[in-house]
Amino acid sequence: MSFKTLSYQVEGGVAEIMLTRPEEANTLNAQMVLDLKAVVEKIEQDHSVGAILLCAAPGPFFCAGGDLVSFAKAGDQLPDFARHMLVDFHPTMQKLFSMNAPLITAVNGAVAGIGCSFVLGSSLSLFAEDANFTMAYTGAGLSPDGGATYFLPRIVGLRAAEELILTNRTLSAQEAVEWGIANQMVPADQLLTAARATAHKIANGPTRAFGNVRQLLLNSLSSDLATQLDREAESFAEMAGTQDCREGITAFLQKRKPDFIGR
Repeated sequence: MSFKTLSYQVEGGVAEIMLTRPEEANTLNAQMVLDLKAVVEKIEQDHSVGAILLCAAPGPFFCAGGDLVSFAKAGDQLPDFARHMLVDFHPTMQKLFSMNAPLITAVNGAVAGIGCSFVLGSSLSLFAEDANFTMAYTGAGLSPDGGATYFLPRIVGLRAAEELILTNRTLSAQEAVEWGIANQMVPADQLLTAARATAHKIANGPTRAFGNVRQLLLNSLSSDLATQLDREAESFAEMAGTQDCREGITAFLQKRKPDFIGR
């Protein structure tokens, strides 16, 4: 299946999504919403996928946010245009951020607006040395979307999140690491190689356990201790019944690397 705004392939358990609108700074338009929806649906149905890598075509932008040119063309109909677009897009984002297969983002160049939401909602994010991060929404008189206001305060704290959104302060790649937004900074010419290596390592892991870890962590900040302990107990018992758990214990006792099936 071919797409107009991105490319998609699965290799070695890694589903790689590459944004391919470099001339338009990989901004999100209505067609990209449809393409991402179709890709995420394909990933949902592909039980061979153990990790998802979201990257962008080489260039100065990972994703500069929403396509403001198409917003301007909508004129007075922009509120309805935006609502319709997000009705399709937000369920796709929820699926992307809550799959068992972890999402990894590889950020080249500038990331802004909805591009920040992709980064913030991912499980791991690698930044090229020349990458930078700015929320950008309020610079266009808008408020964030795509889950940014859910993930950002969980990562940097409420006060810092509000600063980044109100001031549109630009963080360098090094600052993004220091703030906890990026996990790692790598040389620009090694970004995709490093991100793919990370994705393949994750893809060979216990994917169901990774999914449970994700949900436990996301629920933790809205749970009291007793509730979280109950969730941990339920998850632990569930994972104890999986083939991956049996393989992990056997491999430990045999002093070898486990061979997880993941799915």
